[in-house]
Amino acid sequence: MKELKVKDAMTPDPVTVLPETPVTDVARVMIDNGIGGVPVVNSDGDLLGIITESDLIVQDTDVKFPSFVHFLDGYVFVPGSVHHFEEKFRKAVAATAEDLMTEDVITVDAEDSAEDAATLMSRKKLKRFPVISEGGLVGIITMRDIVRLISKDIPVEGTE
Repeated sequence: MKELKVKDAMTPDPVTVLPETPVTDVARVMIDNGIGGVPVVNSDGDLLGIITESDLIVQDTDVKFPSFVHFLDGYVFVPGSVHHFEEKFRKAVAATAEDLMTEDVITVDAEDSAEDAATLMSRKKLKRFPVISEGGLVGIITMRDIVRLISKDIPVEGTE
């Protein structure tokens, strides 16, 4: 049996939003299409970022100020806490997809093995990856796609 590729398991032509899409419309698109994440693309279809349900939930949570220690009449911020605060604050006040999206998107190639994509999902604790082919967005692969393979008793691992 040949190795199963991402392109064989992915959802092709994913639903996308533009950077200027209002956050409320992004939420509506996700609900209307029954999806947990949506790629953000420019007018040429280039991948700019991704928005997930977790990003939307951040908008409704309390933003905690950075952790710091008072030391010698000064304040020392705990490493990483300022960046974490800035990221949470940016998402909490987001008005558009561009404001809310995660820009550093982990992607997989359509020719990658489905097994490698499943392993990456597990290691990175992520539920979906945009799928790229020849530099362009061609699909999205989710945990649900991997589970669908398992339910059909299709081995994710190749045995060429």
